[in-house]
Order: sequence, then structure tokens, then C-alpha cells
Amino acid sequence: MRIFGKSDTGVRRPVNQDRFLIREFGDDLALCAVFDGMGGANGGEEASTAAMQAFDKCIAGGLLQAVQSVKKLTRTEAEKLLCKAAQTANAEIFKRSEDPSLEGMGTTVIAALILQDEVIALNVGDSRLYETSRGELKQVSKDNSYVQYLVDIGRITKEEAATHPKKNIITKCLGTEDQVEPDIYRLAEIPDKLILCSDGLTNALDESFIYRTVTDTSKGGDEKVKLLIDAANKAGGPDNITVILAEND
Repeated sequence: MRIFGKSDTGVRRPVNQDRFLIREFGDDLALCAVFDGMGGANGGEEASTAAMQAFDKCIAGGLLQAVQSVKKLTRTEAEKLLCKAAQTANAEIFKRSEDPSLEGMGTTVIAALILQDEVIALNVGDSRLYETSRGELKQVSKDNSYVQYLVDIGRITKEEAATHPKKNIITKCLGTEDQVEPDIYRLAEIPDKLILCSDGLTNALDESFIYRTVTDTSKGGDEKVKLLIDAANKAGGPDNITVILAEND
């Protein structure tokens, strides 16, 4: 598995409140995560950085222990590790938000533990996880957002959600409540490619362009990530843009 990542401020935002994390533990264990912070001039950066550090510390400890004991990490253990990291990050951000200058800050998280023969993922918010396999791009995670709720109840279509005036309203994030309930996903096999990204990418580019770019065999992984970010900026770059691409082919 080859993993590439990049983050960009975008065209319209003064600072980058996105963070991303790539950690590899041996040949068949890896953590990828993207965090999209929100909340005031400094709150978003504070929240996404705190979340990144919590995930790194919690999961690195568990994975290093598994590597050292030559023990295969089970699906249940992977889920517990991801949830522990999310709860730790949530508690840390919620505590820091007691500072009036950081009140209301929070962050999304999309995280994937890539194991030997499967992927366990966690989502809170509207950053996304995609996979490519069998000739198509598939969204694995489901957005915790108002427009996704409208899609779920049949009020609007997925296509209408993409341009809905309230598409940026999320219904869940890390740090705004004292408890959080993450969504967990499992891929029973390692796909050809995994893409983790903040909504700065998906709000600017359609999924067909993302698919064509990441499956272009004439380009390397670093170049594909750069091409996606450059294209999002050319489309207006309204938000911070973060992309992680993991390739298994």
C-alpha cells in the first residue's frame, strides 16, 4: 500500500484549518485521517490539531503494541481503537472550548485503519472516504449533514444536495458536545484505492473527475493528489482542500 497526502489553504480562506495524518506500522498496518476544523479565527486550527494529535497518540500506542507482540489486530480491536481516539479527541476539544475565544469550535474526522486484509473506518461530520474497485468510485462514508438527512427521507436527490444552500450544515462533529457517537464502516477487502478528503475537494469537483484522476495509470500518487487539489482551486477553491490517496494496485 502506497499512501500520499497533501493539504492546501484554497483560494478564498486566509488560513488552513484542515489537518491530515498518515502513519504506517510495518507492511500491513496503516492509519489515514483527515480533519476539517471549524470555529472562529483560531478555533478551527485548534480543534483539528488537537484531534490529529489525539488520533496519533491513541492509535499509535495500540498498533505499536500489536506489531511488537506479532499479533494480528482484530476488527473489534480496530473499531475500539478508532472510537477511543474519537472520544479522546472530542473530550479534549470540548474542554478547550471553555475558553471564550474558542467557544463553539469543532472538527470533522474521517479515519481509516488499513489492516492486512480489510479496512475499518470511522466518520464524524462531512469529510469523506471513497474507494475504487470494479471500475467505479464508491462513497463509503455517509455525511453527517442536514442535506444528507433530506436525501435520506426522500425530500431531495443526491444531485440536488450538491447545490443545496444549506449543504454546509453538519449534524455531528468532534468537540461541540461532551459525547460523540461516531459512525463505523468496514471494507471486507483492501480496494484498489482509498481516498480520504475534506469537503473542500468534493464541493469543488464531481466524483467522475476524481475517479478519472486517481485511476490515471500515467500518473504517480503524488501527482494525482496535486492534480486534484489544483483542479479544486481552479474551480474556485472556496475552502481548504485536503486529500489522502492510498493505492493498492
